[in-house]
Amino acid sequence: MRQLLLTSTLTLLDRHPDRRPTTAELAEAAHVSIGTVYRYFADMDAIVEELRLAAVHDITATLASGIGRAMDQRPLDAMITVVETLVASFESHASVLRASLELQNNGFGDAWAEVEGPLLPLARILPSRLRPDLDDRAIDDLVFLTMGATASLCLRIALLRPPQSDRESLIAMAARMLLAAFDTPTLSA
Repeated sequence: MRQLLLTSTLTLLDRHPDRRPTTAELAEAAHVSIGTVYRYFADMDAIVEELRLAAVHDITATLASGIGRAMDQRPLDAMITVVETLVASFESHASVLRASLELQNNGFGDAWAEVEGPLLPLARILPSRLRPDLDDRAIDDLVFLTMGATASLCLRIALLRPPQSDRESLIAMAARMLLAAFDTPTLSA
């Protein structure tokens, strides 16, 4: 029954991406009584939170796989692989992410922290390879900023992309922007 309610919620979120369904709408869609909904979940926030946690788990696993594929690629190709992987993962969970962003006052921050934590050791590999001149603290700072920028860029491409924009061009542009963060800075006079 719990899985039926979660699946029905996903269907409703996909059907109406501009708003969160009510528990009454969920009960009707799942062909159960409203009491059954409340027997398993306190409210829609609890359902969305459970869906968000499942999405975060899947995004984390998918991104770890993408980072693994990127390790032996040229830097630009590696960054494109990471951005493409994250955009596709966000797209596959778009309805849950939209509902979750609506739920959270601070936006995607909490969910992204859950994705970011397990990936930090992997996330250090590419910057360390591209910037061997940096010490551990500087690598940590670089990873901190680029992971946040990556999340923001990929969310924008996945969830907010204007209809006339080309997805692949945006991914390539985001990859170039992120890769620029790894360039050795030049001092200007």
